[in-house]
Amino acid sequence: MPTTRLAVVSRNVRTYEHFCMLARALEQVGDRWTLLVVRDLLAAPRRFTDLMALLGGITPKTLTQRLRELQDAGIVEADRQPGRREVRYRLTPAGEDLAPVIESLFLWGLRHAGRPPIPGEAVHAEHLLSALRIVLEQAPTPGRPLVWHLDFVDDGSYTLSFGDGGWSVVHGVDRDATPSVVITTDTDAWTRFLMTPPHERPADPPGIELVGSAREIDRFLGHLARFPYSVSMGMTDPS
Repeated sequence: MPTTRLAVVSRNVRTYEHFCMLARALEQVGDRWTLLVVRDLLAAPRRFTDLMALLGGITPKTLTQRLRELQDAGIVEADRQPGRREVRYRLTPAGEDLAPVIESLFLWGLRHAGRPPIPGEAVHAEHLLSALRIVLEQAPTPGRPLVWHLDFVDDGSYTLSFGDGGWSVVHGVDRDATPSVVITTDTDAWTRFLMTPPHERPADPPGIELVGSAREIDRFLGHLARFPYSVSMGMTDPS
């Protein structure tokens, strides 16, 4: 894969004055909010308002500053098309190269810093599903394709699926794929379910409606039993 040389850090950015490529990387992406912006742009190009909605707690001024810094560093670019008022931000190849870094930090957080959300913390279905996808990627692959549709009454619809390219999460319903299980829930109920230890989860979780055959629902729950604690436990494939 071709590499992209990142821009020299401007004099307005704090530097470590330490010759180490980790220090160089942190000078580019180590500020507060920066990697969270990258996380959300890994899923898809976003408008400024999209990022504000996903990044609970960030101010418009800070987001503007982080986007400008990421553009200066060659990690993000602004997509401005004639006739379209809204600007969409997307990752450059250098930004996309941060995907394994983000995924490794997700897993580290689950292993060493995981806990249920506390009052006032922003929770988004997309982030929960992204973490679930990353955990599922660590497990033995299912023996066949899988498609699950998740309808969050407060946060839209998503498709979580497994195919030739591995596990994926997309916003919206894939009309070309027939789901084996359809899940209807809300973000709070889904969060409580996922953050409950698997052996304590009820067979009929409150606030979550599961539609599918009994066999497919059992498989679905078996796959979800890997989250969040099995990343270091080596669970077997429920398929």
